[in-house]
Amino acid sequence: MKRGDFIVVEGINGCGKGVQLPKLEEYIYGLNRANTIFRTREPNVFDENGQKARDMLSSEGDPYANNREAVKYFAENRRTHNKIFSPMLKRGINVLSDRYWYSNFAFQGAQGISYGDIAEANEVCKAPDLTLLIDVPVDVVFDRLHSRDGESRRKFDSDKDFLNKVRDNYLELPEVLPDLIGDKSIVVVNGNQSVEGIFEEVKRAYDVFLERRDFLKSN
Repeated sequence: MKRGDFIVVEGINGCGKGVQLPKLEEYIYGLNRANTIFRTREPNVFDENGQKARDMLSSEGDPYANNREAVKYFAENRRTHNKIFSPMLKRGINVLSDRYWYSNFAFQGAQGISYGDIAEANEVCKAPDLTLLIDVPVDVVFDRLHSRDGESRRKFDSDKDFLNKVRDNYLELPEVLPDLIGDKSIVVVNGNQSVEGIFEEVKRAYDVFLERRDFLKSN
């Protein structure tokens, strides 16, 4: 039985993940209607740790607070998540996730937690096959969030300097994670363009991934 692919879409809040993920799902179905897809996100409510993480994300306050708790909640929730989708991958089901451990490296890294500590907390979790990191300048994201949410800001959306640190962390992960946890899956996508322009890059990255995967399987 052909194994499924584990694909993640990542980026700072307001980068366009929520638009691009269903478009990618539709594209994968269009390539082969036999494809089966499980679409998910993190943090989720598969356990109480995920609910605690979601409560923390939706709260107001200092974005630098509760950093150790955040790493713990996300990592424990991710262990539960892995137990749910890993059997699906073995049965040939493709898994598409909105966020994964990259959010911890980016956000909790900006909170002052070392990449090494975050990696250790997630060491039993599975690395994705393809990660699409949608990169958008923070000034652009702030305008989008203002249009969407007005003056209301969730905890990690309230501080522009903090979000710039998060973005910088995201952009260095393609260099850091291969040696740290063996994750070589990241492709950076320019999110500062039209929805269709972004999706053209997403499709191209996915097509290249398929070609490389099929080549490796045949050799």
